[in-house]
Amino acid sequence: MSDVLTTMAYERARSVPEALTLLAEGGEDTRPISGGQSLVPMMNLGLAAPAFLVDVSGIPALRTIGVDGGHLVVGAAVTHAELTTDPLIAEHAPLLAMAAAHIGSQRIRNRGTIGGSVSHGDAAAELPVSCHGLEADYRVESLGRQEWRPAREFSLGYYQTDLRSGELVTAVRIPLRPRHGWGFHEYSRRAGDFALASAAAGVALDGDRIRSAAVAVTGAADRPLRLEAVERRLTGVTVAEAERVMSGLAAALDVADDPYTKGADRARLIEAMAVRAVRDACADARREQA
Repeated sequence: MSDVLTTMAYERARSVPEALTLLAEGGEDTRPISGGQSLVPMMNLGLAAPAFLVDVSGIPALRTIGVDGGHLVVGAAVTHAELTTDPLIAEHAPLLAMAAAHIGSQRIRNRGTIGGSVSHGDAAAELPVSCHGLEADYRVESLGRQEWRPAREFSLGYYQTDLRSGELVTAVRIPLRPRHGWGFHEYSRRAGDFALASAAAGVALDGDRIRSAAVAVTGAADRPLRLEAVERRLTGVTVAEAERVMSGLAAALDVADDPYTKGADRARLIEAMAVRAVRDACADARREQA
């Protein structure tokens, strides 16, 4: 790490255009940094050694949260802690607040950002799986170009995303879904550890029946997964039937063993987290109907 620090250049960008210019000029060995809670640990482990860091944490345009038409738009430099306390998040995307509350320690939540989390590509991270369930898009910008990329297509594998050299995630866009209920659960061996399994769920009810459902999980693959077969089985059943419909989910998951956990054990954890998340989402949706 000391060798990296002695050779690495650093510059603090004051605006998005300035950041994009610096990223383009720096080339492939240039990385943006905001809170540093994803990138710095990788540098400490020798898994990343950028020659040039562009600090985007102080750019005002990346620190905003607002409603634009039918979407909630969250700036990429909004911190995990801010997600847990912002009233617009609580009203329009409470799933983000639930998930962010599980991230590391308070110190990490104070520094880490939503843009850094989704750009990092950690298959176990809380915010990317929540964005899958929320049908979010990420605004990706580079010099002379801006586009929205679906969260469901953004994760490409362990620490790999659809983010190329010179590009920067500048916002997360989430469709407004009034009268939906949300739930998030994860399991880790100790508080603050990486989750062995997590699940994010969203439910809309028609009376006591599930009109639509979204269920996304981590722990089953090298990226977050939407459980579309489970979502189809949940659609149209009563709230009381939801847990029965989800029974057997573990057997349908092809989870590989790793040095720490047997695949079958992790699959059962995923099923348990998904059942709990859907249960909470149904309860929340009932409150929304009341």
